[in-house]
Amino acid sequence: MKKSFLTFAAFLMAKSITTESFDEMEAGKRLELFGEHSKSQEDYISQLENDVNNKMSKEDIEKLQKDLEVTRGRENKALKDAVSTQGVELKKMQDIIKGGKMDSSVKSQIDKFIADNSDEIKEMKNQGHGFIEFQTKAPAAITTGSALNPDGIPEIAGVQMAPPTNVNLRRAFVDTLVNMFNTNLPAYPYTESIPLSGDFGWIGEGELKPQIDFKMETRYAEPKKIAAFECLTDEAVQDIAGLQSIATNYLRAKHDLKRQNGILFGTGVGNEPTGATTYGRLFNAGAMANCVVAPNFMDVVNAIMTDIFVTPNYQDEMEYVANIVMINPIDFYCELVSAKDGEGRPLYPMAALFNRVVIGSSIIIPEQTIPTGKVFVSDMSKYHVTNYIPYTVRIGWINDDFIKNQFCMVGESRLHAFVKKLDEAAFVYDDIAVVKAAITKL
Repeated sequence: MKKSFLTFAAFLMAKSITTESFDEMEAGKRLELFGEHSKSQEDYISQLENDVNNKMSKEDIEKLQKDLEVTRGRENKALKDAVSTQGVELKKMQDIIKGGKMDSSVKSQIDKFIADNSDEIKEMKNQGHGFIEFQTKAPAAITTGSALNPDGIPEIAGVQMAPPTNVNLRRAFVDTLVNMFNTNLPAYPYTESIPLSGDFGWIGEGELKPQIDFKMETRYAEPKKIAAFECLTDEAVQDIAGLQSIATNYLRAKHDLKRQNGILFGTGVGNEPTGATTYGRLFNAGAMANCVVAPNFMDVVNAIMTDIFVTPNYQDEMEYVANIVMINPIDFYCELVSAKDGEGRPLYPMAALFNRVVIGSSIIIPEQTIPTGKVFVSDMSKYHVTNYIPYTVRIGWINDDFIKNQFCMVGESRLHAFVKKLDEAAFVYDDIAVVKAAITKL
């Protein structure tokens, strides 16, 4: 039915007929239809009376009149119902047009239909006849599926809606353990004094006094360079919020981690510094061999710390005191976090609470760059690191980068990283199982 309303409405609009003039035409048409119907019935009845007067009896005529009255009543009711229904439907359509209640989507469809078929409608008007059909499209429910990206999504849209964050890298910690200082000397010299022979003695009056002497050895630490670069485009920096800051932070974080790795594990070969673990010697049980019943991990640590303390380079040398113990996080959990007494209580609560255990003057910490099963114990204050050329970032172009709207950032530093010759005794790097076996009482 809605289809017929809108088709007729489009037809009226095309004929430039207003609703007021249509109402007058509709009322006149009803009277005309009713008058013509009544007149035709009267003519038919008159002719029928003339015919039957000559052929039918009075009883037949009366019966026929009654049948005719019933038929006339039925036809009048059918006509009245048809006219009434038409009026109701027309009224609904007038309300839609006059009252502005037409659905906006339907109205837009009608407007588009008239615009697209204006030439055909004009031709129908000029000819005075014709027919054109308009089919409405019922609006559907709007769902999440109604949101489309017919032309695809630009690559930049993701980082535009959700800006990137800094790369979540570990933080370097080694600078808090080593001896840091500045220098402007490319070849950093250091001189150690080493006792040779002789000693003080208890002497009597007039006796010859003993002689003592020492020697001096000068060594040199050469600077090492650590560097990397990354390139960006102007468009990327302009379109992605905070990109240059993220790139700068990433460059520095990677530098610090690589520098720390060199200080701890550098091989000393080529351009690499000699790392603390490379300086580290093996554990020497000495008098501690075969002296501990069922040793545990803490016995291992104490044994190594004792080894460092009692291993001088010469007589009366100041003892070395270890200040750091590093093991793999797996070993840290197995040996410390999970360790319990006979009642099931943790032996080292600090291991779980603060991720470290303090033993005497040393701190035991987990460090994932230490291989599983290894233990590193040392006095890291004896490891020297200079800021010969502090970390700097420079921005420039490579070849034709400038005309490509591309630039590069170079991050680099130069440093000396070394342990004095005599201080190498303060570093031990060995296997936990080897140390435990060496001190186990058989």
